[in-house]
Amino acid sequence: MTNRHRTHNEKAVAEVARLSRENFAGRAAGYDAEASFPFENYADLRGAGLLSLTVPKEYGGWGADPVTYTRCLLEMAKGCPSTALTFNMHANVLSGFINVLATEEQKRRYFGDAVDRGVLFASVTSEPESSFRDRFVLRTTVAMEGDGFRFSGLKHFCSLGDAADYCFVSGVLDGAASAREGLLAALIPRDSPGVQVTAPWNATGMRGTTSHTIQYDCLVLEEAVIGRPGQFFEADFSGFALGYAAVYLGIAECAYEHIVEYARTRVIAPASEPLIHHPLTQRSIGEMATSLRAGRLLLMDAAEAKVSGDKDAAAIAINQAKYFAGELGVSVTTQAMRLAGGSGFLKSSPLERWHRDSLGGPVMPPANDRCLETIGKLVCGLEAATLEIE
Repeated sequence: MTNRHRTHNEKAVAEVARLSRENFAGRAAGYDAEASFPFENYADLRGAGLLSLTVPKEYGGWGADPVTYTRCLLEMAKGCPSTALTFNMHANVLSGFINVLATEEQKRRYFGDAVDRGVLFASVTSEPESSFRDRFVLRTTVAMEGDGFRFSGLKHFCSLGDAADYCFVSGVLDGAASAREGLLAALIPRDSPGVQVTAPWNATGMRGTTSHTIQYDCLVLEEAVIGRPGQFFEADFSGFALGYAAVYLGIAECAYEHIVEYARTRVIAPASEPLIHHPLTQRSIGEMATSLRAGRLLLMDAAEAKVSGDKDAAAIAINQAKYFAGELGVSVTTQAMRLAGGSGFLKSSPLERWHRDSLGGPVMPPANDRCLETIGKLVCGLEAATLEIE
């Protein structure tokens, strides 16, 4: 990596950290309370040119490598976890789907949209009654119709909901013997006829992601189809899990920083010294600090492994980082709330919000049970795939 490239990447991390600290953190509680999308945060990201963070440099983007991207997402999560989680969807549509599957003409178009207009992309894959924990059964159908294809199906957990400009939607071609032969994907504009929110997002945490349930019954022109039938399986899904690890580790780090400052300043009668002087407080903080250091090391190792190009090594490292960070988000926010006592459960404290947001970590795909299964197979020399589609 050249010094110039390193400086460019450090600039991206610093700018995300600044926006997160100065702007996102103060808005997060409002988005949570209203279950509203963080449009203001995305306006800031758009203004800073950061919506093209994962667009390759040859197309005018930042061309952020996995290490830089992971660090940016970690800082973003400290300000607003919902913004970080949805940004991970957007960024991976660009780097994992369009960059791998699209034609040169499509790359120029969609990368140009991200660079020049700050267009938002959503990944819309999950479906009711299916789970990534086992073989995923895709029920969305794709039928040839006139000069294009009709995509028909119901998707849920559609992060960015109706806020994205384009939704990356997948389905199986009528008549295909299997998804591996006939799975097809397209970028469907949000305002296309036949796009309808059927169940607004109302969840315990990550409320600002507006991950609605959306019905698709859309005619899609062939020029919007991304990849050949079955080519979807060549896409790079690892960036999603790496990003999730960064998001949930970011939540844990934020809760830790908050409780350390709380313990340094909080005095509870009859004590005359702050909580930080109590041995039990010191033990809890020491435990959290050690776990967080391990989480950071795992996350950075996973990002470096992705850079290396060794797919098996990267798969093990990324699944380990995702598993550990998902569990860590829950455990650290729980410990922080216990240290804070009753005040940690009040809406006036961000701890209870961070705790609710962290609860999604272990079940975000790949779910932590699936991560461990994949790790176990790979270290035993067996074949493994984080995502298997029926």
